[in-house]
Amino acid sequence: MSTNSDNDKIFQEVQKFVKNYDLNKDGSVTSFDIYRSFLKKMDGDIFKASQAAGVLCSTVDMDHDGKFTYQEIAKYCADEAKKNVEQNAEIAALADVEAMLLRFDKDKDKKLTKTEFVEYFKGNGHTPYSDRDQVLKIIDLDKDGCVSANELQEWFKKRRIDYARMVSARGPNC
Repeated sequence: MSTNSDNDKIFQEVQKFVKNYDLNKDGSVTSFDIYRSFLKKMDGDIFKASQAAGVLCSTVDMDHDGKFTYQEIAKYCADEAKKNVEQNAEIAALADVEAMLLRFDKDKDKKLTKTEFVEYFKGNGHTPYSDRDQVLKIIDLDKDGCVSANELQEWFKKRRIDYARMVSARGPNC
């Protein structure tokens, strides 16, 4: 679901994109503008500029006409924002898992038994006792009765992404 706040952010990102790549200041961006911009940023290295421009152009210019429409740039900016949220969630999830394992993985086998998992919830007061088994079943993807570091990471990552989306959907002043 897209909100006004999301649309404002995307509009700002589109403006930044155009400002960065519209070297002749005509208000539009073409593949040649992209190439020239990279050439300038890469100290005249034609090969690197060509490669970088090619990657960006193939990603943004969906109809491959050499011109970047507002819709193409907006989609690119939205996709990049989504990637950033996911990458940040991945990094934060790794930290969450390390902290959780350090504190609750008593036998240091890089997974939590049901007993260790319950200790986590007791210590954090998150979930009523009756729901802990249900949460364990959700997180324990391979159904071996333990929660591995990878399973924990996926769970934390999903929770962080869901939270970021919820906050974004609220918009400003919430």
